[in-house]
Amino acid sequence: MHKPAHTTILDAPRLGLGSQPVYATLVQFPAVCFVGTLLTDIAYWRSANYLWETFSVWLLTAGCIVAAFAAIAGLLTWVSHRHVRTLRYAKLHVLASAVALALAIVNAFVHSRDGYVAVVPQGLTLSVIVVVLMLLATWLGWPRPYLVEPVQHPNPTGVL
Repeated sequence: MHKPAHTTILDAPRLGLGSQPVYATLVQFPAVCFVGTLLTDIAYWRSANYLWETFSVWLLTAGCIVAAFAAIAGLLTWVSHRHVRTLRYAKLHVLASAVALALAIVNAFVHSRDGYVAVVPQGLTLSVIVVVLMLLATWLGWPRPYLVEPVQHPNPTGVL
């Protein structure tokens, strides 16, 4: 059988963790929430307006809840698709994502304290670390078609 010279859109699930529809859709929401938390933490640190601290708590809570659902979807993808487990950076992506979620949960507890110490310095530091880990996890989970062997199609001509 002949191998196609290029990877088609039909091969997309083989490209990486981020190409899995449910996981890729869910993981975007906590990423935005955690970046928003960092921004509201910075705003609180600079202004000491308690409204920003309240926004941080809500963003962290929403991000952690949806991140838990994304983790379940990612785990199901991990278990059910062997090719996902064999990707070059898959384990590092899972590790970075898990550590980011765990630190975000710790950050939610830190933010639950009263007053200025709820954000500065521990909450702000944790927010920075979580965002950096999320960026790292995104980079590690990004599809890399040049690292994937082309899939052999049963009908290379494309005629049904």
